[in-house]
Amino acid sequence: MEESDLPPVVPLPERLDRSLRLGPFASGRDALKFLAYVAVGALLVPWIGVAGWLAFLVAGLLVSLWQPEGEGLDVRVARLVRWRLRSIGRGTRMTPGRSPSGPPRSVVPLPDGGYAAVVRSGGIPLAYLPSSDLRQRFETYRELLRTVEPSLVLLSTRAPIHRSSFFPSEPSPVGSERTAREGYRELVDVIARRRYVRQVYLAITEPGTGPEVLGKLEHRVTALTERLAALGLRPLRLRDRSLSEAAERLGLAGPGGGP
Repeated sequence: MEESDLPPVVPLPERLDRSLRLGPFASGRDALKFLAYVAVGALLVPWIGVAGWLAFLVAGLLVSLWQPEGEGLDVRVARLVRWRLRSIGRGTRMTPGRSPSGPPRSVVPLPDGGYAAVVRSGGIPLAYLPSSDLRQRFETYRELLRTVEPSLVLLSTRAPIHRSSFFPSEPSPVGSERTAREGYRELVDVIARRRYVRQVYLAITEPGTGPEVLGKLEHRVTALTERLAALGLRPLRLRDRSLSEAAERLGLAGPGGGP
């Protein structure tokens, strides 16, 4: 095979924010982590003996040197423990609260009376917009804040990037195109790994009961989504289970989305 028949290869540059190595360790933090394991094992020698200290030494080397996908074992275990604790404290049910044949639920009742609706949106980059567009976005955002008075609950958080949305839906090709497709998937994996997107939850509440209150709430939600779309966002009205989980995160409802 001649060199011209090989598929094109684009080398990726090294990360500008990479950590500086310290000997065999990936960073100074990993070296300090190893020294901490050694120090703790040395303090426990009178009780666990030299064999126990060697166990601490091996554990420190394993945690500090072996980092699959750039994450140490202790970081993964700590994240798993935090997730377990959040799951236990949250206590939400895993099945939706309504019958599958029922209509979708778009509002959630509040503990002190009234209803709430939640809209989820993302973010938009503003750093490189011209001054005229920035002024227009600001005016639109100010008008949005005026229309949602007097009750608006806002929560800004982050979520992992779903890499599957960037992959082509066509079946996998063959030949050189298949090699290019695999290279593209690898590039997306590298870019999206341990990176997040912004998620903003906006809840509108309306006190009272009755059809008039629900109609007023629906009118306010419609106005909110229209103004968010005018800002260049893609708002999503939450319903059913996603609505219950968002209401719980916003502190509008108890576990399970109920009052």
